[in-house]
Amino acid sequence: MGIVCPLGVGREAVWSAIENRRSGVRVLPELSESGYPVPLGGVVPAFEPKQYVKPRKSLKVMCRETQLGFTAAELAWAEAQLDQAPVAPERMGVVLGTSVFRSELDELVGAFNVACAEEGRFDFEKWGLAMRELYPLWMLKYLPNMTACHIGIAHDCRGPNNTVVQGDVSSLMAMIEAADVIARGHADVMLTGGTSSMLSPVDLAWHGGFGMSRQTDNPAAACRPFDVARDGAVGSEGAAVFVLESRAHAERRGVPAHAQVLGYGRRCEPCAAIRRPTGQAIGQAISAALEWAQLSAAEIGQVNAHGLSTPEDDACEASQIQAVLGDVPVTAPKSFMGNLGAASGAAELAISLLAQQHGVVPPTLNYEQPDPACPVQVVTDCQPLRAPVTLALNHKLTGQAVALLVRGT
Repeated sequence: MGIVCPLGVGREAVWSAIENRRSGVRVLPELSESGYPVPLGGVVPAFEPKQYVKPRKSLKVMCRETQLGFTAAELAWAEAQLDQAPVAPERMGVVLGTSVFRSELDELVGAFNVACAEEGRFDFEKWGLAMRELYPLWMLKYLPNMTACHIGIAHDCRGPNNTVVQGDVSSLMAMIEAADVIARGHADVMLTGGTSSMLSPVDLAWHGGFGMSRQTDNPAAACRPFDVARDGAVGSEGAAVFVLESRAHAERRGVPAHAQVLGYGRRCEPCAAIRRPTGQAIGQAISAALEWAQLSAAEIGQVNAHGLSTPEDDACEASQIQAVLGDVPVTAPKSFMGNLGAASGAAELAISLLAQQHGVVPPTLNYEQPDPACPVQVVTDCQPLRAPVTLALNHKLTGQAVALLVRGT
């Protein structure tokens, strides 16, 4: 695995933050100085893409999300020791979950200036001419599939290359697709996971802080999944990539595996218009994953919850976890780093697998007063793992829900 998130770059830095209960959420000076109503977020600390992106000239056509995803893939590639056991290029592919990549505002200034009328109004008829002011490779920099493309090019992966853009469920969906590609016999090795940022100025301007936490006095305590005082989500950025391969291929290489994919469930309920899911799809996705893996609720060691930290979303999720799984230990990594959007599922699963290697369930920060509307057993301190099976959950306001089951090795 490779992980790049507000807790640090690489597994050691991330686990150290979890173990020492250090939050990656802080006040962001650029948002605070601009007067943005919610200046909170989680950014990757001391991130230097030149350390990982080769050749460096590729940085010219990589947006921030692609740089993060590429770095996570490099970390995963190195840990999997793939350079020591070359794979036939046509038997190796990439599937990533991403979001819609938004342009940096300074790259649009020239075009907007050309399209502005003398009195300051935007003239749409001038936009065709104005686009000539854009960087010639601007489109290649911001296409959502470019992260998977850059990774594939760098490692000569000539097998299936795909991108899933489904909001907060994207990276778990990508991991499921990667597993299916291998199961179908179309590849032996897949690089999979996700990369995303919820901090683009374009996105921030669009939603204006709607649904975001207002607890700016204590940023580290702003993201409070399942706590009665939660008041909204926290946006952040990051990426996580896994090397996924068939059991036979892994055994031939002799490289220790972190975990085994046991099964999954994907469901959706029709609520895209009103954006108020009942949670039905969450419960059904969990049940489908258990049925696929032929496991009972008692065999689940931990639930890695979506834990968005909004009043409605957490209550909806918690009720379904309790209904299907009962009093299973629940952890919510967003409490440490905020919402990575399309990369959330992969990054959160990476944290659970790191904890699993230490024989514990990772803690949830800021869970101080249980909410009766959220009847789940939230883990607040590292506690012994009762079983080496993790159920990772992601869902979104438009009704999609994904559950992925993995067993630690």
